[in-house]
Amino acid sequence: MRFISISKSPWRPHALAAALALASMGTTSALHAQPVSNSTLYYRMGGGTPGGAANNRGQTSQALGLQANLRLNYSCGKFDVGMSWGNIMNNISRLGQQVTNAVQAGIASLPLYVLQRAQPGLYQLFQNYSQKADLLVASSLKTCEETEAMIRAGQNPYEDWIKMAKGDAWKVKANTSGDIVQAKIDINKNEEAQRTGVNWVFGQKAGGINSLPLRPIRDLSVAGYNATLNKSVTTSSSTSYTGSTDKSTRLVQAFASPDDLARFTTEVLGDKRVYTCSQSADCPVATAVTTASGLGPKYEAEVDQVLPKLQAMAGAPSGSPYADLNTIAAPGMAISPQLLDALRKLPPDTRGIAVTRLGQELAMHRVIDKALVARAVLLTGLSLPEVTAAGDAMRDTQSQIDRLTQFINDLMFEARIRKELTSDTALAIMGSQFQADSRSMRVPDGRAADPQPMENGRVKVTP
Repeated sequence: MRFISISKSPWRPHALAAALALASMGTTSALHAQPVSNSTLYYRMGGGTPGGAANNRGQTSQALGLQANLRLNYSCGKFDVGMSWGNIMNNISRLGQQVTNAVQAGIASLPLYVLQRAQPGLYQLFQNYSQKADLLVASSLKTCEETEAMIRAGQNPYEDWIKMAKGDAWKVKANTSGDIVQAKIDINKNEEAQRTGVNWVFGQKAGGINSLPLRPIRDLSVAGYNATLNKSVTTSSSTSYTGSTDKSTRLVQAFASPDDLARFTTEVLGDKRVYTCSQSADCPVATAVTTASGLGPKYEAEVDQVLPKLQAMAGAPSGSPYADLNTIAAPGMAISPQLLDALRKLPPDTRGIAVTRLGQELAMHRVIDKALVARAVLLTGLSLPEVTAAGDAMRDTQSQIDRLTQFINDLMFEARIRKELTSDTALAIMGSQFQADSRSMRVPDGRAADPQPMENGRVKVTP
């Protein structure tokens, strides 16, 4: 038998490259893993991963506050017109000290109707100056109101809560049959409505002084969870239902308690902490927002739970027990003993890729199921009477819930597009090569044709 020395062979660089590729296969990430055998299975699966990975698997939701003097709740009705007029009139000292003393002495010593007869010139000066003060105050208020209208035209989501609080306050004032002028002062200038807050889902005021903030996504998650289980919306959010009669419901299997669901929705969609009062000594901290992280980090967390267990099961020898299969199953996607046996019989390189792909798809099943459950609960929360009464104030929250649907579609789209791009072209190339290999294996008969073959026991003679 003849042996070829690799060190002297012209194929040495290629052999070394192949050896390095095989050696690095164990350390290559699932995203770039390649099969050594059974490539058709790899491409029929759509590659080694369905996609959906987070841009940053360590991303967390952050609570961000506005500037200390900015709450996005403002009103031109807070200005004191009398103070503004008085301040302008007090600036008459700009006319000069001697003129100022004369004018102030004349005005102070005589009523205006007497001043008009005794000092017509001084009276006219006073009237001109007061008219200018009126015009200046009016123009200032107009400027503020125009600016306020321009800001509101930008669809400030916080302003809707202010309008809702004022609407509730006007309803209360209307029932008291009080002074409408004083009612307007109380609501606009004294911020009685904003300090009180709005009627909210838990049967009490929210967003005002000495009350909890308005947290639309979290509050709808908790109230919607309780309503889905036919509980009172005021039931504690920390109640776990894993040991109750509701433990078999899809909701409890996905989220054990309202707090678990609220944590999921606020991290995925973000949230706000809204106080309707303005910056004052007894008003709580300024309005803050929680950033959205999307479904990517949730998918990564599910992969970390499912994949190690599936790898351990698939790496066990054939005939090993099939315990704990339910711990990695997804709703509507179970792992059967036959599937696990098939994984165990695959070559090691192909098995590693198949297990990774299957584990990631199971994780995607699980996170999409949780997202669909959360979406249904939020829609239930939107139907509560206090939320329905909020009207325009819930537009931004509705947009966030719609965004959850988009997150689900984006995750599914990435999985579909990866499979379509990976499978079709690669399988077509390999299919063409298989056909060429099949044709090359057909060896024609090398024997010459018999010029006088036997037919029916007789030699056929060609004339």
